[in-house]
Amino acid sequence: MNNQNKPEIMTIDDQNFGSHVEHWSLLTDNPTTEVPKWLGQALDAPVMPMGLCEQECDMDEKVWLIQGPENSAIKLAQVIAVEDGKPKAVKTAFPIFDSPYSVNATIERIITCESNTQAVLALQLSPNSTVYAFDSLYAVNHTQYQKDQTYKVQFSAWAYELEKVSDQEQIIVDDPASIKHHRALNDILFEHNGVTPDNLQELIEAWEPKSEDDKAPVTVDFSKMVAYLYGETIGQEDEAWFQGKVVGKTQMQFMQQDYTVYDVTLILEENQPATLIRITTKNEAFKNFEIGQYIRGNIWIQANVYCQDK
Repeated sequence: MNNQNKPEIMTIDDQNFGSHVEHWSLLTDNPTTEVPKWLGQALDAPVMPMGLCEQECDMDEKVWLIQGPENSAIKLAQVIAVEDGKPKAVKTAFPIFDSPYSVNATIERIITCESNTQAVLALQLSPNSTVYAFDSLYAVNHTQYQKDQTYKVQFSAWAYELEKVSDQEQIIVDDPASIKHHRALNDILFEHNGVTPDNLQELIEAWEPKSEDDKAPVTVDFSKMVAYLYGETIGQEDEAWFQGKVVGKTQMQFMQQDYTVYDVTLILEENQPATLIRITTKNEAFKNFEIGQYIRGNIWIQANVYCQDK
């Protein structure tokens, strides 16, 4: 398919995407021996998703995307090179799991590699929010992506590190310029009903304190903050840091191992529904966080992109 209306595409060296070895290490201490065995077992009960493609002729005939085992909570995805309709080699493989939460987003940019086997998507949720995620369905979706098209996106993530945020995590700002900026910004947003005016910087510079209280140090509470920072390396923006509120907690199993699953707020904007991400870990040290607590840490974010009506 010749798609003339693609989002912006950036192509980088395959090696800049890093290795999935770190990701497999989140599932097993012995990835070099365990993962090949698992991949073979996955092919015993395979699923071949079509993603955005409505029929087989829409799909890239040079690759297959195979997921399995079919009924497993965690599946193993394999991108397989195909020649003359026959499988030739596994190009890449990675673990995946589904999230029940979806959000509408457009694809702002596709960061892919020279082999075109995988990609990181810049997904714009709103004018102020963009999330970078590894595209779990890129092998079947990449021919279909349209610029300015709204898709349904589900975010999931694998946890490298997690920790509870202290209930009293605060800093005191006593720098006069910072105090002025903080209080001016609050006053201006209040006067404009929470909408950022076009001349915000000009209004901040013109703002003057009305009382001695306006000059007093400011206490900033970080304990209830929702925040997200994507990775700084091009092609690895999906390696992210976050802080958010736990709103759900469940468990699942894979290969006789227990995994803790947290549903966490990833993005929180005023007057907008929270964007939730499902995060999983099998690390015993990370299994005791509770609903209502705020946690933070480093995660690998994945996305499934579907049509809005799916």
